Amino acid sequence: MELNKIYNIPCEEGFAKLKYHNIVVDCIVTSPPYNVDLGNNKYNKNPYDLYRDNKEHNEYIGWLKSIFDVAQCVLRDGATVAINIGDGKNGSVPTHSDIIQFMTRELDYVMVTTVIWKKNNVSNRTSWGSFMSPSCPSFPTPFEFILIFRYKDKYNKSINASKENITVSKDEFIKNSLAIWEFGAENLKKVGHPAAFSVELPTRVIQQMTYAGDVILDPFMGSGTTAIAAKKLNRNYIGFEISENYYNLAVDRLNDSSLVLF
Repeated sequence: MELNKIYNIPCEEGFAKLKYHNIVVDCIVTSPPYNVDLGNNKYNKNPYDLYRDNKEHNEYIGWLKSIFDVAQCVLRDGATVAINIGDGKNGSVPTHSDIIQFMTRELDYVMVTTVIWKKNNVSNRTSWGSFMSPSCPSFPTPFEFILIFRYKDKYNKSINASKENITVSKDEFIKNSLAIWEFGAENLKKVGHPAAFSVELPTRVIQQMTYAGDVILDPFMGSGTTAIAAKKLNRNYIGFEISENYYNLAVDRLNDSSLVLF
């Protein structure tokens, strides 16, 4: 297994291969499936091509827990783990809270912060619940969460930790340190993936939390956005993706020299 490659394998298999090859990860940036029945809900009619996005909630949380449990075997102490997630059913399914609970109470992760990603996507609202009535109003969420943890230790213990390998500017650092990040969502039709996140998201995490030369991992690589950000920022990357279609999309985007993202 090599760095700076994406592999068309399940992440559980990928973690085992990383461990076997003694590859240590400094940062995970990922956006796992949200379990919102993608393709069958009114907000997004495009389903994943392989993944079943409508698990029973406890099964879904248990599955995520198993992923981040196994991930611990490849993380450096002090490694950053950033999970982009949204709650289901207009906030009534507290997915982000359930993730925080198992990460900090059952696994060896230390909470750093919860960033609110303000997406500004409330145009043409149609979901009101009991419109003009306090009976049962709905609260659509024009935001998602970026849950930021560190593994075992709150301090980054990267072997690349030096002043020369700090790439975040003063202005970026100040902007990123406020836990409300405001930028638009990705154009899904343009990217060709039903749930791609904006490259601004991994860019901010990587700049704020890692050093040049660090190893950045995305176990749900999707359209390759995390790898693209890592490559642009002089980090090593590695990613896993179970879908052959999305794997090919990610590789094509990563190798597209005309793709100017920031």
